[in-house]
Amino acid sequence: MSNFNIEDYLNSFPEDVKKIDVSCMRLTYLPDLTRFKNLQFLNCSCNKLTSLPQLNEKLEILYCHRNNLISLPQLNEKLETLYCFHNKLTSLPQLNENLKRLNCSNNNLTLLPQLNEKLEILHCFHNNLTLLPQLNEKLEGLYCSNNILISLPQLNINLKILNCSNNNIPKILINDMFISETKRNLINNVAKCRYRIVCLKYKEHFRRLLWIKLRLPKIEQHYHPDNLKELLDELGDDCDEDVLDEAIENW
Repeated sequence: MSNFNIEDYLNSFPEDVKKIDVSCMRLTYLPDLTRFKNLQFLNCSCNKLTSLPQLNEKLEILYCHRNNLISLPQLNEKLETLYCFHNKLTSLPQLNENLKRLNCSNNNLTLLPQLNEKLEILHCFHNNLTLLPQLNEKLEGLYCSNNILISLPQLNINLKILNCSNNNIPKILINDMFISETKRNLINNVAKCRYRIVCLKYKEHFRRLLWIKLRLPKIEQHYHPDNLKELLDELGDDCDEDVLDEAIENW
């Protein structure tokens, strides 16, 4: 790998390439990649990088973990996955709107930026965090162990996994928060069950009501004798009047 030349390697790619993997190449720098307009996946993990170039506009996945990064560039709007764990980061840039998965564990972070609305998974363990930002409603997994947290923000109702061990949070506080969330989930589940039971119990009644109130009046109106007379006028000689008169008499 000592003869590896990153410039020559990148020049071997067509400019419409969508995936570039330069992981474990002992890189100390990464050249500008903006000429690759369609780049969606970049893996530059397990190198010796201290910084990254500007991110491509269409980039969706960025693996830059296990480097010596001290900062990150501004995140592009389409980025959905960012793995930057095991670096020397002291802060993160503002999270873009479409980010869904963030792993910034094993850094030197003392604060996190405000969480974007679409974030689903957050790994921030093994940092120096003293508090966490407000959790967004879609967050499903929060891994914040091995920090110096003394409290947690209000847990959202969609949170499925919480690992907050090895902090300074009183156990009674954690238990109270879990009990509160459990009650909320139980109430929601009971409400959903009651709704389904009512729907099943009165299914035939709903069907009959739908027929009487909506469908039957429309059918009667559509096939009313007055409408049949109008149809006769439109069809002219092509329609048998005796058949139509008989239909009207039997109405």
